[in-house]
Amino acid sequence: MTNNKPQTFGTFEAKGTITVDPNTFQIDLKGKNNPQWNYSRLNMKMEDNEGNSFYLNAQDGFSLTDGRIIYANLKDGEANEQLQVAFGDRNNPEILKHVADRSFIKVALRKVKNEEGKMVWDYVNFLTAYDVMNYLKDRLKTGMKLYVRGRVKHSIFNDKLQREYEIQRIFLLPAEEESDSGFKFTQSVLISSNSLDLEKWETEGIATVNTKLHYKKKGVSEYLDLELKIRATEENKGTYQKIIDKYLTVEEDKIRQITVDGKYKIGYTQRQVTKEDLPAEALELIEDGFYTLEEVLKMNTNNGERVDEMQLTRPTLLKDRDTGKPKLIIDDEAFKPEDLIMVDVEPEPEVVVSNDDDEDLSFLDDLD
Repeated sequence: MTNNKPQTFGTFEAKGTITVDPNTFQIDLKGKNNPQWNYSRLNMKMEDNEGNSFYLNAQDGFSLTDGRIIYANLKDGEANEQLQVAFGDRNNPEILKHVADRSFIKVALRKVKNEEGKMVWDYVNFLTAYDVMNYLKDRLKTGMKLYVRGRVKHSIFNDKLQREYEIQRIFLLPAEEESDSGFKFTQSVLISSNSLDLEKWETEGIATVNTKLHYKKKGVSEYLDLELKIRATEENKGTYQKIIDKYLTVEEDKIRQITVDGKYKIGYTQRQVTKEDLPAEALELIEDGFYTLEEVLKMNTNNGERVDEMQLTRPTLLKDRDTGKPKLIIDDEAFKPEDLIMVDVEPEPEVVVSNDDDEDLSFLDDLD
């Protein structure tokens, strides 16, 4: 039975300062269960301007005896027409000239002048992450600033949800780069009437959204649990309440597929500290004039709980191909509640972008 239900894909963006140590690049390892499998592994720490961390991990390899087949999009072909490239031919220029540009992993470590005298990124193209890791291992150093983006997919390993990053672009940013750093995601998810947990919403401004992801393995549906968090402040709680009411609250007989933006948060949450929270010694130092109240309160801003979570910030707006206008990617028809229990059912229509031109989305501008 054909399964035409849409999958819940996601993307990531990471911009920050990197740390490179002896374990960041592990090159040409051998498989534990298959010594003929040769692979390389990347596990690189990135840190933003606020001290939050992100670990960019990737793994890729090939068989020493059989190589491997690389699937790439065909240049000037149909939208999904693919070209099969043998691993040994991945650098063959006669073959690469038939590969669509979007199939390459692009690495840019510098800018050069083009024919018009403008400074442009100097791309080096690769078909495999294995070659990217070998290229970068002697070129990246601690303290460099990178911008990385690509696709993200989730899977279960040892009963835990794992994120798999498929890198598509890597840019080495100038040392003086002062633009905002951070670690963001865009993710399609499924939500039901039971997805929202608002137990801590009124008292702490924390909401949990228990979503599901839909992937296909050999045409068979697989549903994984993905927890998203909303952490609101007094200033933006009203805006998040609108998002909860309008987009995350679902009728009992519905399953909603919605694409959302968010950020990876690995670090400490900011805890709101007031004068009443300070110990007597600190108050005495303030009273004696050694410290100001503002200085002491600032010392405590990062003493919240340690978290490793995906924080939902807003619904995603994408350009509608037909109208050219930004639209939410949201659909209540493609999935039904029973799909999440019985995965092999008759297919439903693909996701349809809303065409409600009267919907007021201006309040989303208040969120990062």
